[in-house]
Amino acid sequence: MRDAAAREEEDEELLGEVPGDFEDPIQYTLMKDPVRLPSSGTICDRSTIQRHLLSESRDPFNRATLTEDMLEPVPELKARIDAWIKEQKANARMDTT
Repeated sequence: MRDAAAREEEDEELLGEVPGDFEDPIQYTLMKDPVRLPSSGTICDRSTIQRHLLSESRDPFNRATLTEDMLEPVPELKARIDAWIKEQKANARMDTT
């Protein structure tokens, strides 16, 4: 059985180059659950900023106080990312047939 890291690596290979507005500005990885940081307005992946908040309760971009409940979901960007992922995977499947 494949582990999550192996599946994620496979997905990254299938997807190819990630558009800049879909990348997390801290980890430079594809965002799966984008959230806006209210004081700086920066959009990050929820999991990335949650890890940051475990050690520091400040916005990493402007040092303002930040807590997990302040994170604002960005559903329209999530929908665009999900559609792009689906399209990339469909194109990759077409290329292999």
